Amino acid sequence: MVPEDNSAMRDSYLILDEYMRFLDCSSGKKVPSKSILDVGVHSALLFSGFDSDMFIQRGGKYKWYKREHIHGMVNARGF
Repeated sequence: MVPEDNSAMRDSYLILDEYMRFLDCSSGKKVPSKSILDVGVHSALLFSGFDSDMFIQRGGKYKWYKREHIHGMVNARGF
């Protein structure tokens, strides 16, 4: 777990609701985009309020890995 203050979190996360709409919280309200099921991810993302610079600044980009079981052993493989 990584502690974050509100300024680091604001607009640096993507939030989807149950209708697959991004929620733009940049105005202090949760304003939904059109559903990604109707307009696609790229178009809906334009109305998400997402701040990619803040995402990078808060350390949101890091290396993911998947653990695989090979012959009873756990192996970590980078992506």
